[in-house]
Amino acid sequence: MSRPSFVASVVLAIAGALAGSPVHAQQFPARPLRLVVPFAPGGSTDVLARIVGQRLAENVNQPVVIDNRTGAGGTIGSDLVAKAPPDGHTLLIGSIATMAIAKAMYSKLPYEPLRDFAHINLWVTFPLALVVPAASPFGTTQDLIAAARAKPASLRFAAQGIGTSSHAFVELMNTMARLKIIVVPYKGGAPALNGVLAGEVDYALIAVSTALAQVGAGKIRALGVTSAKSVASLPNVPPIAAALPGYEALNFHGLHAPAKTPPATVARLHAETARVLQRADVVKQLNGLA
Repeated sequence: MSRPSFVASVVLAIAGALAGSPVHAQQFPARPLRLVVPFAPGGSTDVLARIVGQRLAENVNQPVVIDNRTGAGGTIGSDLVAKAPPDGHTLLIGSIATMAIAKAMYSKLPYEPLRDFAHINLWVTFPLALVVPAASPFGTTQDLIAAARAKPASLRFAAQGIGTSSHAFVELMNTMARLKIIVVPYKGGAPALNGVLAGEVDYALIAVSTALAQVGAGKIRALGVTSAKSVASLPNVPPIAAALPGYEALNFHGLHAPAKTPPATVARLHAETARVLQRADVVKQLNGLA
């Protein structure tokens, strides 16, 4: 199976598991919950964990501690959860990077995405925004593509880490547009955004929620989004597909526990997080991610 096909199959398998709705529950939790975010503070995964974690704590009457464990494209934090006691008190906010791309990227991945986790539920799917410094000469995605083609290996791209969604999404863009660029790895979305703000790189693919304030302040500009259509929070920003027909790439985040977590515990976590995700105030905040 080709690596792109493998990634697609893992995404579909995990999405199916995340969509499941267990029906039994038990008394849980017995102590504070630990939500492991395998990326740096300030990025979309971290923002999402804090939005949901605050309300989840109210629902289960226990504190929810956000634990940022960064490194290796999110695989360090993911492996920590895979090897944690399977009692439901240590949980992972997973993504397409940790649950699909990593399996195709690393020949010795320390965990198996399908085998080593109980996949509780899918939280969000969302695009990334293609952003450039405010002083960038590029006014459109087509301008950027033309410059990269005219002078190969001249443009610097801020990846949120090797093997992350931003890295995979730009490589898809490179393949489709026949581009050769320099990939500069950062340790998460917020550091990558800082690289754009500082002019260390020419462009980045950043979660809309992470980039929105700086776009609004005029400190960076958004040239496109990775979804097939424009998004509500950036209505005047066209999809990258307008310049590169057929391009589309979406990230996802979901909740995962160690494998062999009791079904009743998985059911309780599924039910309580579903309640959180259905709250009007949470829906409004999550819409800001896209």
